[in-house]
Amino acid sequence: MSMESKDKENLNDADVEEILAKITTYFGFVPKIFQVLSENPRALNAYFKKLECFMEDDSLPPLTKEFISIGAASALGAEHCLKTHVDVARESGATDEQILLAIMMGAFITETKALASSLRVYEEFKGCTN
Repeated sequence: MSMESKDKENLNDADVEEILAKITTYFGFVPKIFQVLSENPRALNAYFKKLECFMEDDSLPPLTKEFISIGAASALGAEHCLKTHVDVARESGATDEQILLAIMMGAFITETKALASSLRVYEEFKGCTN
């Protein structure tokens, strides 16, 4: 029975181990999110399906996906995610310069978001007196 058909059923320990093995193949280890979710096999399966969908989609090369993940983790300040994706990117051949650029792009987008919102408020109140 496929993992998909077990969606509505209880997954067993072997199913959880299969998912964790696939995660280990991709990341080189089992990130904390998946370790904790393994206590709830249905939640683990649901979350993993999303990851698997992105991993299997070949419209972007794997390293490009890692650069996107690095930028997003940088923008969100997600240190553990950032470390994980930097490690995967390095294993996939990324250079220090590429990793730094992905981090800087993520940080830049965060700065841009803050400025875009803040400067709109500034313009709204510019020239106003109390």
